[in-house]
Amino acid sequence: MPDPRPFGEAEMLEVAARAIGKIDARGPIGVSRVTYEEIEAMAATLVCLGVTPIPPAAPAPDRSPYSPIKESKL
Repeated sequence: MPDPRPFGEAEMLEVAARAIGKIDARGPIGVSRVTYEEIEAMAATLVCLGVTPIPPAAPAPDRSPYSPIKESKL
């Protein structure tokens, strides 16, 4: 597989946001219309936000690779 082309930060976020817009507006049909470039941008955005990649054959981690959501103590 070729290396993904480099994205500038603004372009990466715009491409990722457009993909999310497709999914949000069209649901399952929107998912089928997301491009390879948009998938790359979403993955790169997740990595930039601190999500740790887990290799496909790796066992499930003991804890979340990243959890920005704080549990409520109600």
